[in-house]
Amino acid sequence: MNDDKNLEKEVLIRLLHAHPSGLGKEVLDNYRGEKVVASTLATLQDRGLIQHGHVTCNETGEHTVNLPIKLSSAGVEAARKLDS
Repeated sequence: MNDDKNLEKEVLIRLLHAHPSGLGKEVLDNYRGEKVVASTLATLQDRGLIQHGHVTCNETGEHTVNLPIKLSSAGVEAARKLDS
């Protein structure tokens, strides 16, 4: 599994085990850095795995994360498969 897929798996599983109200800034905590995690969150949002509207991209390509982050129903199913 490549680094991007590993990070996606890690983020999905963290969100699955999070409080029902979602994760705040701690979702960005990772040795790869906040920008990499924000980009991963954007990818997950584009794929419909986290609730829409929490990650936006500005003109310069930088991502802004609007907390808390929550899984969509498809994200819950995907995370459960990865967690088993």
